[in-house]
Amino acid sequence: MIRRWTADLLLGVRLAVGGGGARTALVRLSLTAAGVGLGVVVLLTATSLPHMLAARAERAAARTPLPAAVAGVDPVQAAARSDEFRGRGLQGYLVQPTGPHPPAAPGVDRLPGPGEVVLSPALAALLRSPEGELLRPRFPQRVLGTIGEAGLTGPNELYFYLGSDTVAGQPRAFPASGFGGPPHRRDLDPVELLLVVVGATTCLVPVFVFVVTSTRLAAATRDRRLAALRLVGADRDQVRRIAAGEALLASVAGLVAGAGLFLLVRALVPAITVSAFRGGIFAADVVPDWRLGVPALLALPLLACAAAVFALRRVVIEPLGVVRRGTRLRRKLWWRLLPAVAGGASVVSGLGTDDPRNPLVVAGVVLVLAAVPVVLPWLVERVAGVLGGGSPAWLLAVRRLQLDSATAARLVSGIAVVLAGSITLQGVYARAESDRPPEPDVRVLVTAFATSLADVQAFTTALHALPGLGDVRVETGGTLRNAAGETASVVVGTCAALAIADCRDGDVYAGGAAGPGPGERLWFGTARPPGPPQWTIPAERYHRTGGQEPGTLFVTTAALATATGLGLSSTATIPAAGPDLVERVRNVVGWTGSVDSLGTGRDGTYALITGVLSVGSVLVLLLAAGSLLIAAWEQLRERRRSLAALMADGAGRGMLARSLLWQLTIPVAVAVVVAVLTGLGLDWLLLTLVVHRPMVVDVAAVGLLAAAAAAAVLLVTAATLPALWRSTSLEHLREE
Repeated sequence: MIRRWTADLLLGVRLAVGGGGARTALVRLSLTAAGVGLGVVVLLTATSLPHMLAARAERAAARTPLPAAVAGVDPVQAAARSDEFRGRGLQGYLVQPTGPHPPAAPGVDRLPGPGEVVLSPALAALLRSPEGELLRPRFPQRVLGTIGEAGLTGPNELYFYLGSDTVAGQPRAFPASGFGGPPHRRDLDPVELLLVVVGATTCLVPVFVFVVTSTRLAAATRDRRLAALRLVGADRDQVRRIAAGEALLASVAGLVAGAGLFLLVRALVPAITVSAFRGGIFAADVVPDWRLGVPALLALPLLACAAAVFALRRVVIEPLGVVRRGTRLRRKLWWRLLPAVAGGASVVSGLGTDDPRNPLVVAGVVLVLAAVPVVLPWLVERVAGVLGGGSPAWLLAVRRLQLDSATAARLVSGIAVVLAGSITLQGVYARAESDRPPEPDVRVLVTAFATSLADVQAFTTALHALPGLGDVRVETGGTLRNAAGETASVVVGTCAALAIADCRDGDVYAGGAAGPGPGERLWFGTARPPGPPQWTIPAERYHRTGGQEPGTLFVTTAALATATGLGLSSTATIPAAGPDLVERVRNVVGWTGSVDSLGTGRDGTYALITGVLSVGSVLVLLLAAGSLLIAAWEQLRERRRSLAALMADGAGRGMLARSLLWQLTIPVAVAVVVAVLTGLGLDWLLLTLVVHRPMVVDVAAVGLLAAAAAAAVLLVTAATLPALWRSTSLEHLREE
């Protein structure tokens, strides 16, 4: 029996290669393999995501300075710096070696000393380019070298190690004797988890829909071959096994083609510079997880064979020909609703843990989205059945849909699934954005660290010299600590800036009864540094006032004349600034402070999730449009004789093109309605029942997504016009 099954499968493979003419068979096999191959690329890329994220996290942890002492290693004073240049993240460390044997950082031959800097290749290239003109003032140091892959999370990351002799006195500086630590990952909140679950499902479900659609290309030609086999003695079970053999060859060819295309995509990944990938991705990181990839890839041939056999259930293949629905049976609706009902019930059953990763919730999302291509054939059949008269192009399209609505529904099912998932994602986006606090009115907040009053004056002068910032108010303050460990805030400024009546330069004012007293010896900062006190409050110029903030010390600049090792921060608020001005402000601040502009403080994890899923949704939409295009080409190839006959009877090419447009537009319109309702319903289930948040509908975004689906139809129709012109050639009237 096994030998007989093997022989039948091999016969199907041979017919797939040479049946119906070598050229025709090759075209048919290539189209099906292309569909399966695109699905393989998406699956391999998706299963590479865990390794990709883990590798980035491990390299990020490996370059983290560790404060633990190491024998034989001279620690370096290190201070992390996070900045931005024209919307791109710019991170690194300021380092100050304390001896000849500093610790080794990954990807760096040696850490830079004062006046030296080590740059990532992308940062070095940016500084050399004309686009980096406004960034160069921040890196006047001598470039010691570039950082290797071991010290970067991605090939396009802007990262640096900058040597300085003032790091030890800066806030948040610490001695580091080595690099490397455990990967740090922030736990995702329920809405972010929901984004991941829905996004992954939206990207993967259309792949399997596309594979099923691809294996049913050229169905009419295949059925005619199978009828010929029945004529020479094959039974019905053999016919099914032969059909499975044809699908098996196409799917295996698709696996090979998809693997080759994946290797090509993998090689091109480092060139992707979109901000969503935060520094890009190394090609070596794109490694599929065999625990996920192998089962998914093995499932594709099985799915292809099952789809090919299942497609024969309503086709009677007899020795004298093929009969398709001798009596038209109306499709049943009840069983088509079962996946949607089961999906909704699965989501509801997963309540109680409030975790979108719950397998029941994931299964529910998959079932609801998978219900879309199951329901579409029934709806398209019903809609086509009630459409009436119109222009010849309209009548031709409607009649074609009435005769074969299932093919049209399969053509648009991929787009419908992507659209439904994208609408669900958009609803979760809208909910996540509405949960975030509103951005403040302030556009830019500038903070600069100062170790002397001269630093404060230099920063103020440089900031006021920038265009439009001459009247910006600069406030200077910090924290004081006494010998008992008690801390108090300090505000430093001129009498005019402090706005205190009868003030004289050199006075000190304490807000209320609390706070440091006259003659008290203090240190700057929250941690007491080694050495004697840095400042003593002048007792003869000390005043208490009740009109100021309790516990805060207000100090005029002359009162700090005897202070040593100041640790103050100067802050300024800029209500509005263009991108170039913001970069000039950052140049003024340098690496002794920070500039937080509107949107800069957005959580990086959320930005990465939303960015990657947005890119993924676009790619899957392109995949769905590609499947629609391939299937449309195959439909034209199968119908070339009937199209040529219409052309011979006087139907113009323009009328045939409009008919083709209507044949795609009607199913897509039905698919858009189903997708919108499914997406909104899934949104309500997930947001209301799983994460317990009210549903937010972004009507404009939903409309834009629906318009994108319609645009895909127009583009596919335009791309099929050359094939339509060839298909209407009168040469196709000849017998083949």
